[in-house]
Amino acid sequence: MENHEVCEEIVTLLRKQRHDFVNHLQVIHAMLQMGRREKALLYIEELAKDPALVSDAVKAYEERCAYLHKADPS
Repeated sequence: MENHEVCEEIVTLLRKQRHDFVNHLQVIHAMLQMGRREKALLYIEELAKDPALVSDAVKAYEERCAYLHKADPS
């Protein structure tokens, strides 16, 4: 895999993570606008319990960075 391919993969992962994050914010915002404060709090609590929410993207990013580091001849 070429360095530029690894970088493209990292960018794709970050875009997906950003998309998911914005989607969660929109859901929370809608709940709050509808006066469903308790439901919004529960939603946030459930998100906070989900280790995959951030860790999967971070793990993938770290793996690709390690690959780039190994591929660097300097």
